[in-house]
Amino acid sequence: MSAYKIRGHVLFLAATLLVGCASAPVSTEDRSPRPDGRYDNHAYLVDSSQMNLSRVVSSIVILVTRTKFRLPDGEEIEKELVGSGVVVGDRFILTVEHTVAQGTIKISTPVGVMKLQVKKLAEKTFLRHDGVEHPLRALVLSPEDDVALFEIPRGVNPPSFPYSLGNSDDLQVGNYIYAIGNPLNMGVNVREGIVSALRAPREVARVAAKNENAFMVSNGLSPGDSGTPVIAIRDGRFEMVGLSQGTFVGGGRLGWVIRINAIRLLINKARSMQKKEWAKTPTPVPLKIKNGWRPLSSLWGLVSMLP
Repeated sequence: MSAYKIRGHVLFLAATLLVGCASAPVSTEDRSPRPDGRYDNHAYLVDSSQMNLSRVVSSIVILVTRTKFRLPDGEEIEKELVGSGVVVGDRFILTVEHTVAQGTIKISTPVGVMKLQVKKLAEKTFLRHDGVEHPLRALVLSPEDDVALFEIPRGVNPPSFPYSLGNSDDLQVGNYIYAIGNPLNMGVNVREGIVSALRAPREVARVAAKNENAFMVSNGLSPGDSGTPVIAIRDGRFEMVGLSQGTFVGGGRLGWVIRINAIRLLINKARSMQKKEWAKTPTPVPLKIKNGWRPLSSLWGLVSMLP
C-alpha cells in the first residue's frame, strides 16, 4: 500500500474520532443544589426578594448599662458599658449577660490589669433608640449561661428579627453562616463564614463560658459583636442559630457562638407572658454622647469575651 493511501486512511480515522467526540451525548442531569431540609453549605438557594439581610440589620439595637460603684474611700462613681442585642418576638431584647453586667472596675497598670475593690450599688440597662434612652426591665440575667433577656416598654417599637429561630442541633461542620454584629461599636456589619466545629474547646471556660452550649465559626468575631445574631441558611431561608459570645485572639481569630437551643426555653417563657406584665410606659432620657465616641474595649487576650 502506497504512502498516500496509508495517509488517507489515517486522516479518515482521525476525522471519524473527532466527529464521534463532538457528537457524544451530554448529561442533562441538573446538579444544582436542591432543598433537602438541612442547613446549607452555600447561599445558592437564597431568594433575595424574600430573604433580606437589611431587615436583620435593622433588628440590632444598642444597649447602654450604667453601674454605680462605691470605692473603698467612700467615693461613688458610675461606669458605662455599651453593647448590642437583637429584638425578638416584637417585645423582647436578647443578648449575652456580660454585655449588660459589670461586677467590678478594672484599670490598666504597667504590671497588667488590676481589679479595684469596689461595692456595686446599682445597675440599669437602657435601650438607645431614635435619639432617646428607654429603661428596660430585665426578665432573665443568667451569668451561668451568659444570657440576658429584657422586655421592651410599651410604645417603643424597634424592628424585630424578621425570620425564624432555628434548631442549632441540626448544624453540621461546613454550614454557611452570617455573623451580623457591631464590631468595635462602629456600626452594624455583616460577615460570612462557616460552622468550623460543633463544640467550643474547653479553653472557653477561662472566661466562664460553657463549651457544651457553643459552636465555633470560622469568621473572627470582634469586641462589640457579643449578643448579636448568627444566621444559618436552611433551604434558602434564614434562621437564627445563635448569639456571638467570644473569640480566641492570637495568630488567627476563631469565634464561638451560644447555641440558640440553649436559650430557646427563655425566649418561649417570655413569649408566654401576659400583656398585664408589660413594663410601664418609660420616661425617655435625652441622648447625650460625649464627642460622639466611646473608648474601645481593652478586653483582649488569649481568650476574650466580647463586650
